[in-house]
Amino acid sequence: MRGDYNVANVLAAFTIGHAAGFPLDAMLDAVEDFHGVPHRLELVRELNGVRWYNNSIASAPERTIAVIHAFDEPIVLLLGGRDKNLPWEELMQLVNERVDHVVLFGEAAEKIQKTVDSLGLSQKRFTLSRANGLHEAVRQAAEVAEAGDVVLLSPGGTSFDEFKDFEERGERFRTWVQELS
Repeated sequence: MRGDYNVANVLAAFTIGHAAGFPLDAMLDAVEDFHGVPHRLELVRELNGVRWYNNSIASAPERTIAVIHAFDEPIVLLLGGRDKNLPWEELMQLVNERVDHVVLFGEAAEKIQKTVDSLGLSQKRFTLSRANGLHEAVRQAAEVAEAGDVVLLSPGGTSFDEFKDFEERGERFRTWVQELS
């Protein structure tokens, strides 16, 4: 499991387990056997040296910020969905520092694009494209991703513009990534 927040969650679970009297060996075994939860920084597959991650649960910009920090590799970020009227500025500043390419999709795409433009990122480090929906975003990501990259679905917006919930969005993402060849 990647990410400081996952380490913090494991430490919290160990603390509670210790307080409840669970044996340390049993807790260590449980952590070694745990491979994450669907739609929460879930590794979907590696294809041609590109690792594809499903973080569909990220329905707010701050959740996407947290997960970007989990990677050192170049990132192709799939960002969008339905906007919840939350600020995108801090996320886009981080994107400028850490992300190589952004594929915008969904109702929030226009607002995110305007945020990028309003920030005046004169030294913009990332490239940007727009897709008509998540399926097209997956295909665009596959075209730009190179060996050693991470493709990360961490939309920062809700799924309600295209899907019934984040789980359906994550399931579709997983299916479309598995169909890539």
